[in-house]
Amino acid sequence: MNPCAFGTKDPTYIAYHDNVWGKPLYESRALFELLALESQHAGLSWLTILKKKESYKEAFKQFNPYEIAKMSSKDIDNLMTFPNIIHHRKKLEAIIAQAQGYIEIEKRYGSFSDFLWSYVNHQPIDFKYKTPEERITVNATAKKLSKDLKQFGFKFVGPITIFSFMEACGMYNSHLIDCPNR
Repeated sequence: MNPCAFGTKDPTYIAYHDNVWGKPLYESRALFELLALESQHAGLSWLTILKKKESYKEAFKQFNPYEIAKMSSKDIDNLMTFPNIIHHRKKLEAIIAQAQGYIEIEKRYGSFSDFLWSYVNHQPIDFKYKTPEERITVNATAKKLSKDLKQFGFKFVGPITIFSFMEACGMYNSHLIDCPNR
């Protein structure tokens, strides 16, 4: 068991740790998808969301923000019975608000990716953790990005969620220094 992979033996989580988590992600739509999923996991385990990822992709038009932004309250009504997603109306509505915010950021900054990566000067920050106990869950940069995303209408993007997102998309390298996936 790799202690960097949060001490789990679950194959879904291990595959996520080994192949996705912490690898720099620069494509705007992929970043949007990851952020939307991170916002769904507020109050739940990340593993729960990982196991529902494909259903979320189907429910939310392959995470195309331009299509999601057109969704209505009737669409949300339908999603409240969509199989294998979290039926929390406010969280589902949040994805629509995030898509609308994404579009506004793209208009204003040219690229959602450039906007996000500017918070770390377009370079991953390596925390060089030696033990899992050293890991932090929030910092000033995540607080700032959280606040700024909320200005664009993003919801369920508190500082801890944003810090987790920044780790997941590789803005922060939080792999332990002896992790083979560093």
